Amino acid sequence: MHEIFNMLLAVFDRAALMLICLFFLIRIRLFRELLHKSAHSPKELLAVTAIFSLFALFSTWSGVPVEGSLVNVRIIAVMSGGILFGPWVGIITGVIAGIHRYLIDIGGVTAIPCFITSILAGCISGWINLKIPKAQRWRVGILGGMLCETLTMILVIVWAPTTALGIDIVSKIGIPMILGSVCIGFIVLLVQSVEGEKEASAARQAKLALDIANKTLPLFRHVNSESLRKVCEIIRDDIHADAVAITNTDHVLAYVGVG
Repeated sequence: MHEIFNMLLAVFDRAALMLICLFFLIRIRLFRELLHKSAHSPKELLAVTAIFSLFALFSTWSGVPVEGSLVNVRIIAVMSGGILFGPWVGIITGVIAGIHRYLIDIGGVTAIPCFITSILAGCISGWINLKIPKAQRWRVGILGGMLCETLTMILVIVWAPTTALGIDIVSKIGIPMILGSVCIGFIVLLVQSVEGEKEASAARQAKLALDIANKTLPLFRHVNSESLRKVCEIIRDDIHADAVAITNTDHVLAYVGVG
């Protein structure tokens, strides 16, 4: 039990590192703009695929060896990329991750099972992106990740030279790998929170504009220097500006504030 707990900690440790990297990525303007788009150009999809493929490759490289297998978060990287950016990112990342996993351990007990489920994870994540409402993707993503890891464990037992060896491997890595899929939800929620921030900001700005319009509209019925000055005061108070001016092409019609 202690060994399984250590394996689970290793999974969460590597997933946390991926979360940290994504946290810094979403602070980069270009990456944030990608998140806000509903459609992406081939170059943008290629860039995102490269990012999540690197995550997947790093997940394999940093895996913990156990009886010829690797405890890793490769499926988490593949699923997250496909759920967030669509089937092309998910499938291509899954293929790259699967081929890499196979090539570093050709003939290994878990090489073929991991190759198969990496590609399957890419397909499932793409389906989630296309068919599941955005608010539910993190939940379905967790279930999809658990499904892929469960299938991996079944294939390991089937593919192992002896059933006893397969069961021995699964008994050590099965629970940590399956439970680690919860991290898919964390990653999806983190990235989607950026989109939520944009929508909340747009809503606040729309409400502010509507409030200002409601307060100033009566003052524009009789336009004079005093009414324009009051309009400036209302706008200044609502947007917390240092100064507000109303001008035409030649003159300042009203001014309120410092300076």
